[in-house]
Amino acid sequence: MKQLLRLMKTFSFPFLMYAVILLVSLGAQKTGYWSGNAFDIIIRGSVVSTIIAFAIALPLSGARWDFAAGTIVILSGILGSNLASMLGLNAVLMLLLTVAIGTLLALLEGVLYLFLRVPTIIVSLGVVMIYEALSGLVFDGSGANMFMDTKLTIFAKAPYCYLILAIVLGVYYFLLTDTKFGYDTRSLGINAQLAVNNGVNEKKNIIQTYLLVGATLGVAAVLNASTVSVSPASNLGSTSIMFSSMGPVLVGLYLARFSNLPLGIFSGAIGMNALTYGMVVLGIDGSVQTIILGAFIVIFMGYTTNQEKLHAFSQRMFHRSGIVSA
Repeated sequence: MKQLLRLMKTFSFPFLMYAVILLVSLGAQKTGYWSGNAFDIIIRGSVVSTIIAFAIALPLSGARWDFAAGTIVILSGILGSNLASMLGLNAVLMLLLTVAIGTLLALLEGVLYLFLRVPTIIVSLGVVMIYEALSGLVFDGSGANMFMDTKLTIFAKAPYCYLILAIVLGVYYFLLTDTKFGYDTRSLGINAQLAVNNGVNEKKNIIQTYLLVGATLGVAAVLNASTVSVSPASNLGSTSIMFSSMGPVLVGLYLARFSNLPLGIFSGAIGMNALTYGMVVLGIDGSVQTIILGAFIVIFMGYTTNQEKLHAFSQRMFHRSGIVSA
């Protein structure tokens, strides 16, 4: 019963978000949100954002901000899809190839971070600029367009996209819950110096983290390239992919306290996609959508971070009002 209650708390966010947007849309006489197609769009749209959010949240849980997620998705997607098409590979081999490329790109970043020992923000920004430049050089800057090779885009369609998501969820749950890597990651995130003093090999954990992040981003690269035309990035434009998944990350890290990180991230992604699609149904302008999403994240993080202070403040106010009434 306790586990069921924790699960209900974790997934209360997307249900509440959907209910609120549904009431608003019905009040505005917009019926597009009340349909089976809306559920499909919300859930399917959560697949890629959830997988990318995993790759962002894992380093972030160890206090390492990494901005290279977007550029790895773009560059590995361009390399993997074009090489698969040239070599005549099937979808499964393309997935394995792209995962290998993403893993290598992330591993190079991890080795660079360990070698330089400067903050990950600085290292990742340098990596972003290098990988973005490479994305404009490989294959003459043509990017990737897989729409003409439909046999390679099956992973973006149901039920394969949900199968991939389930596998990624299962792998993250197992690694973070039942392995030494998961325990070391949590201990380093709580107090890195204390964890190192107690025998945790921080360098090994960092390399393992980047390997897992790279493989995850390789999976996301295949799904992304299977649904949109991938263009080379420049001027830190690839960071938009990362920031588009920051909502699920920040919300998911909070929801994870009720169950675990994978389910928290998945719940956060569904809730944020419900909000985004709701604004589309309501006909809200794109710029206004960005403002609303930013304001929501700020308010949500402000509330969750200061929840205890707000609770204590409300208790004091209630106590004072009771005294005044008496």
